[in-house]
Amino acid sequence: MKQDPISSEVYDDDWLTSAWGDKANKELFESNSITPRPRLARAFELANIQPGIKVLDIACGRAEMPLLCAEHGADAIGLDYSEAALKFANKLSQSKTKNSPLCSTFGLVRSDACILPFKDDSFDRITMLDIIEHLLPNQLESMFHEVHRVLKNDGYAVIHTLPNRWVYDITFPILNLFSNKFPKNPRSESEKKIHINEQDLKKLYKTLCKCNLKNRLWLEQYIPAQARWNQGRDVYGDNRDSLYPAFAGFAGNLLEIISYTPIKLLLSNDIFGILWKNTKPESVKLPIALTERITCSFFSKQ
Repeated sequence: MKQDPISSEVYDDDWLTSAWGDKANKELFESNSITPRPRLARAFELANIQPGIKVLDIACGRAEMPLLCAEHGADAIGLDYSEAALKFANKLSQSKTKNSPLCSTFGLVRSDACILPFKDDSFDRITMLDIIEHLLPNQLESMFHEVHRVLKNDGYAVIHTLPNRWVYDITFPILNLFSNKFPKNPRSESEKKIHINEQDLKKLYKTLCKCNLKNRLWLEQYIPAQARWNQGRDVYGDNRDSLYPAFAGFAGNLLEIISYTPIKLLLSNDIFGILWKNTKPESVKLPIALTERITCSFFSKQ
């Protein structure tokens, strides 16, 4: 059965609360500066923001990433097609950039990620954080082709997607056999509706190659870090409320250690990647990611 793209109206105020948590959304306005969550902090590190470079954050959501980039001197644009997300982002940007020079280096645009309203070779950096799993395969290819078009020849893109489908479809059902503390399907009801194209290394690698984007993909383990970060902060009303306490202590530390081994393929839930057009970027230290590279190489021959 043919599946329709997700309407922008699905990403409303209720979604903003379910995705980030009500307390976390309020804290964002009340804090003097943006303190990024572990995954966002990692993506920002990979972007290696320098003063004067041009940055595009696709599916900016609350606009934390473009605001962080602007704080570090970049000319940053946040793009989203959700009216509710952009309303939140605009309110946040006004609170953070009031009487600040950031106003001239930060902007918001409402647009479809598959049709970017920018000229060719416009950006030094493009970030795509947690949008990939929300797009149908044909939409994803369209977005990657657009990224290829608007990215400068010496620039690069940073991607993050969650979940690693192998963790949710293989690991959690196995863990559930031993303990009901681990749900057989850890997806929230919201995720079941909007995660219409969850990825694994094989699937994402093949799509990127098809779109002529050279890449380095790898897995990282952020469930324990996110659990520790979230302690005492918020209640979500979904599986995170039981998983986070379970992984905030020793179990999480053990999981992080094991995730440095090849078993990471079935344990690490975060897929990161660096994408470029021609020349491998020198301004970011690419991880060796031997397990992931062997996996991608193997499947590319299938």
